[in-house]
Amino acid sequence: MRTLHGASGVESYLYEPGDLVRLTRPEGGSVSTARPGDWGLVTRVHPCGALDLKLAGYSRAKDSVLTRAVAVPCGRVEPCDRTGMPLRRGFAAVWDTRRPR
Repeated sequence: MRTLHGASGVESYLYEPGDLVRLTRPEGGSVSTARPGDWGLVTRVHPCGALDLKLAGYSRAKDSVLTRAVAVPCGRVEPCDRTGMPLRRGFAAVWDTRRPR
């Protein structure tokens, strides 16, 4: 994952296969396969920037019915650690007062 810093100080992320991400908002559309709080491994990045996520073995059991989420917009996810916790937490995450771990 690469972090880009904008002119106004807003960070944006360029995800790569192998990154861990967590959904912050539900998927759009009529068929919702993943919900906020689900997290997993990025397996593919589409040319439009959407992500394919492997959820089985991460936020869901390895033998779950739903093993992956396909074409999740990157604006609906945030980076997380190996336990599924977001990298930016608490007051500092709200006010952008510190750099992520």
